[in-house]
Amino acid sequence: MSNINDLQDHLIGVYLNRQMPKIVKAEGIYLHDDQGNRIIDASGGAVVCSIGHGVEEIAETAAKQMKTVAYVYRRAFHSPELEAAACKVSEATNGDLDRVFFVSGGSEATETAIKLARKYHIDAGNPSKFRVISRWQSYHGATLGALAWSGFTSRRAEFTPYLKDFVHLPPTYCYRCWYGKSPDSCDQECARALENEILCLGPETVSAYIAEPVSGYALGAAFPPDEHFRRIRQICDKYNVLMILDEVMNGVGRTGRWFAYQHHGVVPDIIALAKGLSGGYYPVGAAVVKTHIFDTIAAASGFFGSGHTYGGNPVGAAVVCAVIDYLKEHNLVERCAAMGEYLASKLEALKIHPTVGDIRGRGLQLGVEFVKDKKTRESLDPQLQFYQKIQDEALRRGVHIESSGGCNRGQAGDLIVFGPPFIITEAEIDEMVGIIDNTLTAVEKETGF
Repeated sequence: MSNINDLQDHLIGVYLNRQMPKIVKAEGIYLHDDQGNRIIDASGGAVVCSIGHGVEEIAETAAKQMKTVAYVYRRAFHSPELEAAACKVSEATNGDLDRVFFVSGGSEATETAIKLARKYHIDAGNPSKFRVISRWQSYHGATLGALAWSGFTSRRAEFTPYLKDFVHLPPTYCYRCWYGKSPDSCDQECARALENEILCLGPETVSAYIAEPVSGYALGAAFPPDEHFRRIRQICDKYNVLMILDEVMNGVGRTGRWFAYQHHGVVPDIIALAKGLSGGYYPVGAAVVKTHIFDTIAAASGFFGSGHTYGGNPVGAAVVCAVIDYLKEHNLVERCAAMGEYLASKLEALKIHPTVGDIRGRGLQLGVEFVKDKKTRESLDPQLQFYQKIQDEALRRGVHIESSGGCNRGQAGDLIVFGPPFIITEAEIDEMVGIIDNTLTAVEKETGF
C-alpha cells in the first residue's frame, strides 16, 4: 500500500509542477487545509459555492437519495426527483422558461443548449440554420464544442486545431470598448454587430447567439448596459435566431436575482445552468428552454438524443431540489444582492492602489482589473504574471481568490474575481477585503509600484 505522502505522485492536477494545498474540511465560507490553516473562500471555488460549505441538510438529502435510487439511465427511465427538480427550476424563472434538460455540468449545459437550438430549427423545417455566433473574451466551457464558441484565447490556444471555426464578435466590455466608445456615448455598436454578422452569414444559416450576461474569468465580471440585451432580443427575433444566455456562473442567485437575464427585462430562448444549481454539492447542470421550443421538437421528431451517462441523475436532481429550497427558506438570493452591494462598496477603497483600474460586477460576482496606468488603461506587462502573484500572496495570507490573465484581447490584462458564498457577513467581507488590500500592497511593492 502506498505511503500517504506518495499518493500525490499518481495524481494529474491542473498544475503538474506545483504543490497544491490539501483541503481536509470546509464549513461556511472557510476552507481548512492539512496544515491547520483556515482560508476564506473568496471565490466560492470557481464561483460555485452559493449556500456555503458543509450544509448538513444538503448532504443528508444526497445520502438519502443514494440509499433510495442512486442511478437510473435517462434514456430508459425518469425519476420523481428529476421531475420535481425541473418544476423547481421552472418556478424560479417565474415560468419564463418551462422545460429543463439536466446534464452533468456547465460545458455540457452550453453544448446541450446549442444542440437544442439546432434540433429546434431542424424540426421547425429550417435545417440550413446551424451557425452559432458568440463573442471574443467569452467562456462557455472546456469541451471542444463549448471551447469553439468561447473567445477566451488563452484557454483555446493549445486546442485550436481541433476547434470548428465559428464567428466571434467584439466583447461587451465597456472598460475597454473595442469601438472606442463609452456607455453614455455609444449606439450599442456591440449589439448592432450581431445584425451585421447575421446578414453577412445569411440569416437562413444562423441558428443561435450565445453570450454571458455577466462574464466570468475571461473579462472579470464585465457586463453590458441593460439596453444591450433588449437590442439583442430584437435582432434575434427579426432573423429567427435563438438567443441563448450562458448563466452557468450567473444563474440561481449569483447576481442578486434568480437569473441574470432578469436584470435586463428580456427573456432568452434558452439558458444554460450549472455551478449554483447544486451549490457545489453535486456535479449537475441544465439547459432550460421556452415551451414553444419543446413543443416544436415534440410535435415533429419527438426525440432529442443528447446527454452524457450521468445526466438526469436522481441524486443530482434531489440536490437541486434541496438547494433551491434552501435558497428560498433562508432568503439567500436577496441576501446575495445586499452583500453584493456591501462588498462592492468595500472594494471601492482599493482604488487608492496604483494598479487598480476597474471594479465591476453584479451581486456577489465582482471583478477587479489591474493596470499599469489608470489614465491610459495600459495593461501590466504579462511577463509579471501580476494576477498569479496576487492569488499566491492572498493564499499565504489566508484568502483564496481566483485570478486570470488575458482580458485585454487575450494578450495582456490581469484580474481577480470575487464569488463568495451568499451567507458571508459584513464582518467577514471586511476581513476578506482587508487581506486583499494588504496583499496588493505587498505585490505592488514587489513589482515596483
